[in-house]
Amino acid sequence: MNGVAVREDGRGVDFDRYARSYEDEVDQSVSFTGRNSAFYARRKAEILEEIVRPGLGPLQGLSLLDVGCGTGTTDQVLAPRVRRLHGVDVSQDMLIRAQQNVPEAQFSWYDGEKLPFDDGTFDVVVAICVLHHVPMSQRFKVVSEMVRVSRHEGVVAVFEHNPYNPLTRHAVNTCELDRDAVLLPPRETIELLKESADVEPEYRHYLFSPLAGVTGRSLDRRLRKIPLGGQYAAWVRRSTMFTR
Repeated sequence: MNGVAVREDGRGVDFDRYARSYEDEVDQSVSFTGRNSAFYARRKAEILEEIVRPGLGPLQGLSLLDVGCGTGTTDQVLAPRVRRLHGVDVSQDMLIRAQQNVPEAQFSWYDGEKLPFDDGTFDVVVAICVLHHVPMSQRFKVVSEMVRVSRHEGVVAVFEHNPYNPLTRHAVNTCELDRDAVLLPPRETIELLKESADVEPEYRHYLFSPLAGVTGRSLDRRLRKIPLGGQYAAWVRRSTMFTR
């Protein structure tokens, strides 16, 4: 893919081109919330911890693969929380920035087809706001590969923008990096995980407000089943997956 995400209609984004300005582009698109990309990265890390802990315990003892890691914005938050972190991306320039931002992690190029790892390599595999850049015809392949490289009793999680939230749509529509984006309704993401793993996924909504700390986490926890949060997460636990 050489750093370019291309939709079936020909629209695409050259992510190599935006490697140096990635954080600035995202920060500008969400500036109306009074928060920046670092805040949203921390919130995702908190949600992931809540997802993983019941079955696997704290992230601290686990290996994690971030599929579509970009410049490592979320990995900067995750790396100190996990035992081992590896990120992959289709953009070589994004990977260079990611390695600079998160020197303690490992980063590898990914061709968008097959993840460069053996079956069952990682405890946790995540794709964080990535699938909306992937052509619809390739999404199942991406998620199936995530399932393949997760270990028995591991977790595969997908975080995505909620197309039903008007503020999210505004942020996406004003971000140059998202000009190729086709947002996934929660049901589509749930079905992709279900088809890949042969089990009914769990899911939750979050980012009901820009509040941080205990207050923000508590609000998101209370409202998690209401489909109006700015983003949502869907996941499967490998221990409940059907073995093909």
